[in-house]
Amino acid sequence: MKPYIITISREFGCGARIIAKKLADRLMLPYYDHELVEMAARKAGVHMDLMKGTDEMINKKQTKLLNEFVFGSSTDFYSDAAIKAQVAVICEVANAGESCILFGRCADYILREYPNVISIFLYAPLKSRIQHIASSYGLQDEGVAEKLIRKVDKQRHNYYKYVTGRNRGDRLGKDILIDVSAYGQEGSVELMYEAIRIRFGLRKSDGGGLV
Repeated sequence: MKPYIITISREFGCGARIIAKKLADRLMLPYYDHELVEMAARKAGVHMDLMKGTDEMINKKQTKLLNEFVFGSSTDFYSDAAIKAQVAVICEVANAGESCILFGRCADYILREYPNVISIFLYAPLKSRIQHIASSYGLQDEGVAEKLIRKVDKQRHNYYKYVTGRNRGDRLGKDILIDVSAYGQEGSVELMYEAIRIRFGLRKSDGGGLV
C-alpha cells in the first residue's frame, strides 16, 4: 500500500489534539506533534522552550494562565532558521515512506504539493470552545477562557500567516473542515476515518485500522 499522510490543524479549544490522537489509534498510525518541535529545535540550534507552541506553555493557575500562554519568542520562533528547520523536519517525516499523522506546525501548507496528503481543519463555535477550555483548565470565569482563546487564536493566525501568507482557517488547502461541536469527538473521528478510507481507496481491517 502506498503511504499516505494526514495533516490536522485547528482552532484553539475544540479538543482537536484529543481527536487527532484518537484517529491515530483508530488508524494505527504514528502521530507527530511535540516531536516535530523537538526535532526542529535541534536542527535549528534553538532552545526547545523558544520553539514550543502555545499548548505547551500553559500554567494552569488562573492568575498566571493568560500571561504564560505564549507562542515562543518573537525573534527566535519567527527566525528563518527556526522556520526552515520546521519545514525540513516535516519534509523528512513525509519522505520517510511511512503513513502518519502530522498535527499543526503548518504541515498542510508545507506538504501542499505532496501526493497522497489529506489536510483536515477542526473548528467549533466560540461558545463551545469557551466551555471546553473552562472545563479543561478548571476556570470558574468563562471570561478568562474567552480571553485565552482569542489570544491563542490570534497568535496562531499570525504565525500561520507569517509562514504561509494564508489565513489559517481558509478552505484553500484544506480537504475537510469539521465543526467538532456538531459531531462530537467520536463522530469527528468517524468522519475523518471514512474520508481517509474513501480518498485513498483503503479497506477496513479487522483490527479497526486501514489496510
